[in-house]
Amino acid sequence: MVAFATMMSVGTPAVAQQQSEIVFCNKTGSKIFTALAHVPQATKTWTLTAWQTIPAGGCKSVGRWNTALFYYYAEKEGRTFHWPAKAGVDKTFCVPSRAITREIVGGTCAAGERSVGFKGTVPNAGKYTINLNS
Repeated sequence: MVAFATMMSVGTPAVAQQQSEIVFCNKTGSKIFTALAHVPQATKTWTLTAWQTIPAGGCKSVGRWNTALFYYYAEKEGRTFHWPAKAGVDKTFCVPSRAITREIVGGTCAAGERSVGFKGTVPNAGKYTINLNS
């Protein structure tokens, strides 16, 4: 299994004084599933939230928090297409096959998990929309 980025190399971002609402808009004809790595203000530890469903052609708010940095990964149903593209990967994290919210720890992927590439981004205050096109 591919080892994923340890939190030592990712670092913990300074908590911004802004609140951002993260919205994904699915501009495809297929269902999309998203995974986010972020630092909730309450816990101040890196957390993975996977898998929220975005219906074909729809938009969905997947989180609202104060953060300076978060990472995202999304894939079409059936894993036929994913975001970011290989060239846009900033970090890799292990993701399970089922919906979960848990702390991210370093090491290799657990049984039943796979390593995928996430894109890092710093959201603007207010509504921050990520459009997913195929």
